[in-house]
Amino acid sequence: MKKLWKSSRRETRHAYPRILIHEGVLPQTVRVLQLSRDERSAHEGIVYWAGKMSPSAWIITTSVAPRAETTWGSFTTSAVSNAEVITFLAQHGLELLAQVHSHPGSRVAHSEGDDEGAFMPYENYLSIVVPNFATRGMLPLTSCGVHRFNEGRFKRLTRKDVVNLLHIIPAHQGFE
Repeated sequence: MKKLWKSSRRETRHAYPRILIHEGVLPQTVRVLQLSRDERSAHEGIVYWAGKMSPSAWIITTSVAPRAETTWGSFTTSAVSNAEVITFLAQHGLELLAQVHSHPGSRVAHSEGDDEGAFMPYENYLSIVVPNFATRGMLPLTSCGVHRFNEGRFKRLTRKDVVNLLHIIPAHQGFE
């Protein structure tokens, strides 16, 4: 039997949807991540990204801040908090596309806790880790750890993949 389709690592990478991020989502995300602290120290923070998806592109339009218990090195969200997020998404016709959370220091790899605690991961779902409790923002996106859920686990994207797949879309462009 003749093989009609040939799979290769290169072809698989191009099959991923492009991620289009509305520029207004970034400062809101950073603001929420930076607010995750108590009177004594900074804490990890968590934000979900929502929008619309198609096979070729995911459009991230909205940041959603769940209620969370946070510490210097972890965060947890309750079933009730996550149910509120799902209700919000349903009310606005949005889909959960990614989670963004901060880490202390410069390490942006996924921990075992990050893998196990990810909220509803599915094929291509993103988990973005922002270093230094987001005190330096999250740009360029290559300074973050961008992880994609693929074949049952999170895999970190290369810098090249982040540049090629994630695009910030301006809210306005004037031509005068």
